[in-house]
Amino acid sequence: MLMWWGLCGWTLLGAACGVGGSAVIRRFSNTRPPTRRHGSTGPLAVGTALLFGLLAWRVGVRPELLAYSALVAVGMPLAVIDWRERRLPTALLLPAYPVHVLLLGLAALVSDDLTSFLRAVSGMVVLFSGYLAVALCARGGLGAGDVRLAGLLGLVMGWAGWPVLLAGTVLGLVFATVQGAVLILLRGASPQSAMPLGPALLAGAVTVLLMAGG
Repeated sequence: MLMWWGLCGWTLLGAACGVGGSAVIRRFSNTRPPTRRHGSTGPLAVGTALLFGLLAWRVGVRPELLAYSALVAVGMPLAVIDWRERRLPTALLLPAYPVHVLLLGLAALVSDDLTSFLRAVSGMVVLFSGYLAVALCARGGLGAGDVRLAGLLGLVMGWAGWPVLLAGTVLGLVFATVQGAVLILLRGASPQSAMPLGPALLAGAVTVLLMAGG
C-alpha cells in the first residue's frame, strides 16, 4: 500500500489528468464548440482524482498501477463523449492500445511476470472477438467503438486474471442494463434508441479492478 504522501501525490496526478481530460473532450467532440461546456472540468478532475486515489490505495506500489490509472485517464473522457454523443472516438481509443500494451509490458518486465502479460493479450483478443461477433449478429446493437473499447478493457482486466475479466464483463453489462432502464424511465427513450454503452463497460471494468486490489 502506498504511504499517505504517495497516495496524495497519485490523487493529485489524477486531478491533473482530469483537467487534461476536459481538453481532450473539447478536442474530440463532434460539435464545434461542444454542445455542453458548462463546468465539466471540475467534476471530471474530481472524479478522476478520486479513482486514481482509490486505485493507489487498493493496488499499492505495483507496476500495473500505471496501466490501471491510464485506463481511468482515457476512460473518463471516452465515457463523457459517449454519454453526450453516443460514440467512442477512434482517434482517442486506438492510441490507448499501444500505450496500455507498453505499460503492461513494462509491468511484466519489472515483476518478471510474462504469464500475466500473455493473459492480458489473450483477454484483449477474447473480448474483442466476442463483442465483434455480437455486433455482427445484432446488426446495430453494438457499435465499432464498443467493440474497440471491449478489446482495451479485456487487455487491462486480463492482466488481473480471468475471473476479474469475467466479472468485469458481466458487471459492465449489468450496469448497461440498469442505465438503459433509467434512460427509458426518466427520458422517455425507447428500447430501440441508441444507448451509450461505453460508460457502463468502463464502470464495470474499473469496479472489479478496485475490488481485486492487490
